[in-house]
Amino acid sequence: MNQQLNYEDNIFILNSKIRVIEDMLLLDADPDIFLERTLEDFDFIAAKLTLLQETLAFNTQLISRNAQFHNLEETYEHFLDLLNDMLRGAGCFSAKNYPIVKEPLSALAAHCLNQQKLIKASMAEAGGNTLDHRLVSADELTALLDGI
Repeated sequence: MNQQLNYEDNIFILNSKIRVIEDMLLLDADPDIFLERTLEDFDFIAAKLTLLQETLAFNTQLISRNAQFHNLEETYEHFLDLLNDMLRGAGCFSAKNYPIVKEPLSALAAHCLNQQKLIKASMAEAGGNTLDHRLVSADELTALLDGI
């Protein structure tokens, strides 16, 4: 594996995969072609989100760690929304239309909830209330106003 993970890009790619699946489920996709692959994609997304969460938890020196935890938590929330929608009957491969997907979707939803708890715990442990990068410190303000 690459020595340096680009968390932001990887999270963006996984979010994109989730959006593509959401779009596909709005269509009348053929289950013989896409159902098995969609379930494989769900497993892939969950596994890679877990990998990112574990490496991020281990990488305590990363400067943007809390921001990436936040991005990862939002991605889990997006993924969980998709899974729950399918469990409630939305989409062409919903649990209502294909009861066989109920068990794997429920397991993935439980996994996502557990991972979100771990992320929140990691953020709290690291002091998740870091300074907002949009704020200007007193020194920066002085430097900006110097000469006015």
